[in-house]
Amino acid sequence: MYTARISELMYPLDADYADSVGISTVTGAYCLAESYHRLWFELNVGEMQATATLDAGLMQSTSAAGAGNKAITGKTITQLTQAGGDGDGLVCIELQTEELDVDGGFCYVNYYITVAAAAVECSAVLYGCSSRYMPVPTTNWTEIVG
Repeated sequence: MYTARISELMYPLDADYADSVGISTVTGAYCLAESYHRLWFELNVGEMQATATLDAGLMQSTSAAGAGNKAITGKTITQLTQAGGDGDGLVCIELQTEELDVDGGFCYVNYYITVAAAAVECSAVLYGCSSRYMPVPTTNWTEIVG
């Protein structure tokens, strides 16, 4: 694996680019997880307005349309708050795909970001890591330099 490119080991399945998010819940698309050993959710939090809170986590479903969606146990962050000084930080959630309810047919994953009380600047990326099949696609990258 030393010859593999990082862009082959971590593939962006879905992303929400840097923006100010008002009071709402933002969800990513349900992505098929079975082609990867792990998924990694990265949340980049910028400025949080006074009184703002932010929650985030991973959900699983049995289809790309979100059928039967439910939370993945243990895959939520501790609530971030402006009062707690949690702005300008990075948060990640790691998931091994065997943690999904595969017996129940759950093989799709998405993320949610819930902002309450006031706006938060943030961005998020859900990566598929350690592909079960090589080569991995490059279509979700705008550019790969290496």
